[in-house]
Amino acid sequence: MNHKGYFAVKLDKQWTDVIKKNATMDVVRGDHITLAYKPNDIAFARLTKLVGKRVNAYIDELRRNENIEAFWVSDMFYDSYSLTESEKVLKRWDDGAPHITISHKKGLKAKEANTMFTNPTQVEERIGYVEGTIEWIDLD
Repeated sequence: MNHKGYFAVKLDKQWTDVIKKNATMDVVRGDHITLAYKPNDIAFARLTKLVGKRVNAYIDELRRNENIEAFWVSDMFYDSYSLTESEKVLKRWDDGAPHITISHKKGLKAKEANTMFTNPTQVEERIGYVEGTIEWIDLD
C-alpha cells in the first residue's frame, strides 16, 4: 500500500529565505527536500521513526532548464551536531534525486520536472549547506 503523502526534510525558515532569493520563475518553492513520495509500507515504517530528526544537507550544484530550477543535494546527515563519526547518512528512499526545487513555471506537471535532472540547460557549481527537520506531509 502506498501512503498519501510524503516524507521530507522541511528546511528551517532562515534557509528557505536564502533559497527563495535564487528564484527566477513564477512558482517559488525552496522549502523542502523530498525523501519519499507516497511511500510503500516498508519506507513508511522506517521513515516514521526519523520524524523530528535534525538534518544537515549539502548542496553542490544549481541545475535549471526553461521550466524549472533546483539546488542539487549531494549529501544529507541526521543526528549530526557537528561532523563526527556518529552522524548517520540519509538518502532519498525512492528513485528521485535529492534536490531543493527553487522555482518553476506555472502549470508545470511533476513528470515534466524530471527534464531538469536528465536534460538541464544550465549546471553551475554552488557549494552550500542547509538545515531542517524530517516531517511527514499528509496529502489527504
